[in-house]
Amino acid sequence: MKVAVAGKGGSGKTTISATLARLLSRRGHPVMAVDGDPNPNLAVALGMSQDSRNRMVRVPRDVMEMKEEGGASRLVMTRPIEDVTAEYATPAPDGVNLMVMTGVDHAGAG
Repeated sequence: MKVAVAGKGGSGKTTISATLARLLSRRGHPVMAVDGDPNPNLAVALGMSQDSRNRMVRVPRDVMEMKEEGGASRLVMTRPIEDVTAEYATPAPDGVNLMVMTGVDHAGAG
């Protein structure tokens, strides 16, 4: 099952995502949470320690690339997903694994 949470800013997407991820994982479902927000806070909402958050490495942009096929563009993985998750996923409470896809590196970079 794949679930995406979308909505306008300040609508509670991160809180809902973290709660859903932890509840599903507690019920025995494998959960890979992906934070794609430019200001990623899903790790905090999942209850990860500051030390765990500091050790996280963002997934680099080069794991995806645009491919032209049949006159249409689509985003494809450049590496097997198993390799990406093995390298970048960080364990979070309740058995959730988290990957952070983006973030602001410094002022003016967002």
